[in-house]
Amino acid sequence: MDQTTGTPIRLKQVTEIRDGFRKETVAFETNGLYYLKGNTVYLSFEEEQETGKVKTIIKIAGEEVTVLRSGAVNMRHVFRKSKETTGNYQSPFGHFTMKTKTENVQYQYNEKTKKGQLFFSYILQLQNQQSGRYSITITFREARV
Repeated sequence: MDQTTGTPIRLKQVTEIRDGFRKETVAFETNGLYYLKGNTVYLSFEEEQETGKVKTIIKIAGEEVTVLRSGAVNMRHVFRKSKETTGNYQSPFGHFTMKTKTENVQYQYNEKTKKGQLFFSYILQLQNQQSGRYSITITFREARV
């Protein structure tokens, strides 16, 4: 794997949001890049949202996931298993303080099949208001050229 350019991947992200009795699932597929630097894994991809393009970099290091988003949405947040963390979320609709209590972080990668999966779940508070429980599953595989 080339450390500087990364490995092209096909990525699918499924976000499940539970807020009381309401349940919403948001899913998308896109192309991206997979990098490995030391013991840290990086996933990089772009998604098209109603408000415009969003570039996302996900950094996975043990039981910690850092999500960096830029473009139509700006966000930097660290999710640490069993910990409460605070971050910022900025969109065309405003600037919000987000607080999360991360329940779980699981990451696995199979070198033989070139497939990986990241799962993390958390309880979200936006501007001190409970916003539900989020479960995010990202599956990816090396893109065939």
